[in-house]
Amino acid sequence: MAKKAAANPSKNTSENAFVTIIIGLKQLKDNPVLFIPGIAYYSVSVFLAILFGVFAADFSNYFGARAFSIFYGLFLILIIFISSFTTAGSIGMAKEVIESRSANYKQFFSYGKKYTLKLVWAAVFISLIRLVSAIFWKPVLNIIGDSEYGADYVINALNNDPALLAPMFDALAAPVLAAVLLSSAYLILVSFMFYFVSYIIVVDDLGVFKSYQKSFKLLRMRPIRVLSFVFLVTVIQLLITFIGIFIITALSYIGFSFYFGFAVHLILAFFLTAAMNVWVTRFYMILSKKECFPID
Repeated sequence: MAKKAAANPSKNTSENAFVTIIIGLKQLKDNPVLFIPGIAYYSVSVFLAILFGVFAADFSNYFGARAFSIFYGLFLILIIFISSFTTAGSIGMAKEVIESRSANYKQFFSYGKKYTLKLVWAAVFISLIRLVSAIFWKPVLNIIGDSEYGADYVINALNNDPALLAPMFDALAAPVLAAVLLSSAYLILVSFMFYFVSYIIVVDDLGVFKSYQKSFKLLRMRPIRVLSFVFLVTVIQLLITFIGIFIITALSYIGFSFYFGFAVHLILAFFLTAAMNVWVTRFYMILSKKECFPID
């Protein structure tokens, strides 16, 4: 009896964002192993945060503020490496599921080891790009520097007569509003331009700068499709986050402990981390005409 031919990966460039979300949820349901990266990241991060909180005060008192600052910096670097490792592993596993319908925990470690450093450099580079937004605050700092509204003025007003702050607010209101609007617009634009950098690094095995170039090119070539997808997944994230906050608040109100609410928060975080990686990885692979395994 002849065997039924196995389905082969196919290229589908017409899948819309809603279909990508639905298929991503199905792939997540069929491959619970995709939850491993999120569980690993949050478990390690919470453990390290607890350790830091327990020993931070004693460390500062015993070794001094300068040593504590170095220790804190090293702690942040460690978190960045852990985040980059789990991100690389999760994107790699999502790629395997989308290409071949399955993934395993070994791929989490193999992708993590291979792409961690690239994702760290990508994170450093995007941070430098975002720092450019500080330029929009220069006029505000110039006004403060050229006026009497310095730190001494604010402290004196707070201690003696808060009404003295009114002229300062009047002088700074327009410049601060302009700085907020311009810096926010810049940061949003940067986020859209380089939204797919991490996914390009892992899926296409490209270098950091080439990945930035390709991400920008995707936005330039398919702006409506990219912006609509990013908007959709952002709305989903916010909706689930608000639902989580509502549930946690309700549980607290009826007497459940903080730890129960925290557990709910972690469960939602596990789901969002896994779902976002599948959704964005699949969307990028379809947008860039990669082969994806057909879904029944």
